[in-house]
Amino acid sequence: MDLTILLPDIPNASAGRRLIEHLPKACSRLPEGTTWEVVACLPAVGGPSVEQALEHIPHQCYSCKGTYAASLREGLKLARGEWILTMETGLAHSPFIIPELYHRRAETDIVIASRFIGTGYDNGGWFRSTAARWANRFFRVALDLPIRDLSSSFRLYRRGIFDEIELVGEDHAILLEILVKAFAAGFHLREVPFHYFPLRRGTDRTFWEMARSFGRSLYPLWRLRNSIECADYDERAFRSRIWFQRSWQRWRYHALVEMVRDYPRVLDVGCGSSQVLDGLPQADGCDIRINKLRHKRGRSGGLVRASVFDLPFRSDAYDAVIFSQVIEHLPQDPRILKEVVRVARPGGIVVVGTPDYGTWWTTIEKIYGAVHPGGYADEHITHYTWATLRAEVESLGCTYIDHTYVYCAELIMRFRKEGTPST
Repeated sequence: MDLTILLPDIPNASAGRRLIEHLPKACSRLPEGTTWEVVACLPAVGGPSVEQALEHIPHQCYSCKGTYAASLREGLKLARGEWILTMETGLAHSPFIIPELYHRRAETDIVIASRFIGTGYDNGGWFRSTAARWANRFFRVALDLPIRDLSSSFRLYRRGIFDEIELVGEDHAILLEILVKAFAAGFHLREVPFHYFPLRRGTDRTFWEMARSFGRSLYPLWRLRNSIECADYDERAFRSRIWFQRSWQRWRYHALVEMVRDYPRVLDVGCGSSQVLDGLPQADGCDIRINKLRHKRGRSGGLVRASVFDLPFRSDAYDAVIFSQVIEHLPQDPRILKEVVRVARPGGIVVVGTPDYGTWWTTIEKIYGAVHPGGYADEHITHYTWATLRAEVESLGCTYIDHTYVYCAELIMRFRKEGTPST
């Protein structure tokens, strides 16, 4: 099945029938050969009439007396489509925009029909529309998400998203939870403008319930959004509102990029979502974390998921290899730097960066751990100094060239690999 249209909340049979009767005409505009189905939660009253409207459409119906979140989770289990579209009934969400949302699927992982971008419009009344706009702006800034209409339930999802994220939110807070957790997993989000015509204009009970549920979910989602588990953690640090963090990241960025930017074949091992890949468009990135790579997809260079213990590249493949801010997170093992050096060509450059525990870094680490307990501070298990790092890399057949420090604490050392090419 290509597409599942999921209706997790049918307030009454009349609203359900009104939408369902329009679906065949709307879906006739989908690409030729597209298969689709409807999964609907039957209303408490008048359910059979909804099933009658679905008689000539592939469908599954279910009953759920729980919250919106419980109904949505149940519907997701039944959905068979590679893509899942959720919407309201009663033509609050026009079904005739479904082909447009489906068309945009090739560009992203979640397509959101948005009231608050471009030509979008909210016909919910002046007060409700204004309150919704400002509430969405507040949550967008608090969670630093690139979406203006976080509360829109008119969305198209790639099914694979729900294989990777666990949904535990209650009521309409699940809408915010999906976006934060999907973004943290590296999935891409995109908005398409649409016009919203709710069943009732003005602020009703559902509106206030949604506002309260969003508020209750904010703190745990904020914690996730600012943890190292988030796909764009490194990228956000580059533009952090905290001057010291932003300055540190940019100092490191300039040091790494300047050391290798003239080389045509560059590999960044343990690239994460760092801006270094954007500063080196010729570079390939390698990381063990799929969410970081997923977040960076779409760039010109290649992205490979692999372990530094067994890099899937031939020996002597790259003119320059970057290995920064990784080795301190791994147990001390001679295979790590040996693999990094192996993939650099003879005469090529190897750049290794790590905190220097012979400097005031130890003080910085304690302070950072206190102010940002969700950060990297407690993950540094292997400690190097200038002397020990140089000695280990030189023992692998490299010659020291030079080095630089970020705030006299983070060491970035450059070497040249000696020897002849492997056969």
